[in-house]
Amino acid sequence: MNTSKQRLLWIVLLLLPAFLTGCEKLEPTSFIFDRGRQELRAGNWSAAAADFTEVIKREPQSEPAYADRATAERRLKEYDLAISDYNRALEINPRDGYALWGRGMTKYGQGAYDDAIADYYQAIQLNQTNAGAYYGLGLAQYSLTNYDDAINEFTHAIDLGENASVVYAYRGFARSKNGDLDGAIADYNRALNLNSKDSAVYASRGDARAEKGDLDGAIADYSAAINIYRKNPFAYESRSMALERKGDLAAAMVDANMAIELNPTNSMAYNDRGWIEFINKDFDASITDSTRSIQLDPENGYAYGTRGWARYCKGDVAGAVEDCKLSVKFSEPDSIHYYFDQGMLDFLAGDYQKAIENWQKAIQQDAAAKSELQPWIDKAQAKLQGEKP
Repeated sequence: MNTSKQRLLWIVLLLLPAFLTGCEKLEPTSFIFDRGRQELRAGNWSAAAADFTEVIKREPQSEPAYADRATAERRLKEYDLAISDYNRALEINPRDGYALWGRGMTKYGQGAYDDAIADYYQAIQLNQTNAGAYYGLGLAQYSLTNYDDAINEFTHAIDLGENASVVYAYRGFARSKNGDLDGAIADYNRALNLNSKDSAVYASRGDARAEKGDLDGAIADYSAAINIYRKNPFAYESRSMALERKGDLAAAMVDANMAIELNPTNSMAYNDRGWIEFINKDFDASITDSTRSIQLDPENGYAYGTRGWARYCKGDVAGAVEDCKLSVKFSEPDSIHYYFDQGMLDFLAGDYQKAIENWQKAIQQDAAAKSELQPWIDKAQAKLQGEKP
């Protein structure tokens, strides 16, 4: 190679990095913006945020870039950054319904439900057909335990064409909370038709079926939930209780142990195992597990009830009375657990007829409870017979 060609080659090699850098700078802004949106759709939140940051450097008044970067930040749970960017987008365009919706979702993620609702309402005022805003309203109302309002908002979203499985799932959750188990199951069915791999929805349908007394259907749903996600502690816990109600104590214990192994801070799982141990007449173990349940959740009425019954069977009547009073205090009135433990209080107070009545109310709510309560009803009836002259 002659000297002139060598010099030319060295010049090219020396200038190549600068040339490549220049090419990068020549990358069109529109290309970077579109790539950012592709990253958003793919769930690559950090990459998307980086692309929108570059767009904003080039075009500081780009409203969509601020809104989209905020969405990526919201997904990354960088809520303060997200709200700042949504605010900037709304400063540029106060009628940006997407930014209002996104800011509402961010506030929802922060637990500021009333503030989120205010943003959703503004978004709906700008566009009455904003299905996403109605869905957001439903989430916030559900979190505020306003279940009727939540159902109405989810229904609005569905009527406007929002067909995501999660909308049906959440409407099912709200209907279940309202006691509409058939409506909840219908919504869970729709959700699973749209997404058959949702472990949480299978488990929730199992809960509704269990509450209706369909234990076989419930166990099938819990098993489906576990097959999809082997580390779902709540599905193991719920299947444990359904198996216990069917009388399969060995299988119930296996599931209770797995629920605790997967989530050692789950108060209910310890109580569930404690109740199985109570039925097995292992009262010491039952007291240990129910006490651990109470340590994890001092207002767990179920655990006080379990420990109260176990204490009575160990001869600690005073402890049983104390625990059953706390159980009744923390239990939902007119629930099966309320009647269980109020019946025990009546029994210990010598009001055997009232005890029988409360235990029968428990059985009316759950026929499977009869196998556990009938021996106690028999004891109360024997006491009544003994009191007769």
